[in-house]
Amino acid sequence: MTRRGCFIHKVDDFPKLADAAWGELQRPAGLAVANVAGTGMERSLIAWTEAHWAITPKFVRVAGQAAGVTNAYSEPDTLGIDRWAAMIAAYHEYAGPVCIIDCGTAITIDVVDVDGQHRGGLIAPGIGMMKRCLQNETAEIHAAPETDSQPVTLLACGTREAIDKGVVYMGSAMIDRVLADIVAEYGEHTTLVMTGGDADSVLPLTGWQPRNDPDLVLKGIALLAGESECVT
Repeated sequence: MTRRGCFIHKVDDFPKLADAAWGELQRPAGLAVANVAGTGMERSLIAWTEAHWAITPKFVRVAGQAAGVTNAYSEPDTLGIDRWAAMIAAYHEYAGPVCIIDCGTAITIDVVDVDGQHRGGLIAPGIGMMKRCLQNETAEIHAAPETDSQPVTLLACGTREAIDKGVVYMGSAMIDRVLADIVAEYGEHTTLVMTGGDADSVLPLTGWQPRNDPDLVLKGIALLAGESECVT
């Protein structure tokens, strides 16, 4: 069985949310995890899976080299595990040099060349992060009246809708500019792949139209789970 989903959590409420999301799932044969939420979340996840499934999860880690990909960072473990997993999967999934755009909490862009060398990457605020920053720093936005029915237009007729559209345009414009530079440097045969929770919002506005691979990070986790140097 395959299932994709998400929930917003804090470490303290994780057991209740996990019960609701996973409580009725059949016991899996194994569990591989990429955790970017700290040691508290790691402990909570271990406690839940051991109590409910009698499984201790494997936590995949970043390494200097794994599954044919060489990390560009001088301190490899400072690279985010989600970026690492996405690069591993993209290198194995697509031929030639590949550019990975992950539209999640942050917007990240990485390039892996034909030989598996990570060439480096960029990090920018994600769509949700930009939206929250604007809302938190501008008090009048919270009081702005909105109507329930708005016509679908290029420009917004309400403040919250204007923010929603504006930050998506900002993210997609940054991505388009970076992709133009990457294609100019690495060639038109570079495969462009997008993933992440906001990919569906950003893709219609991008001029380059990358491939959409929503499971890219999960595919990378599965590959890394078989690499002994990347598992604890």
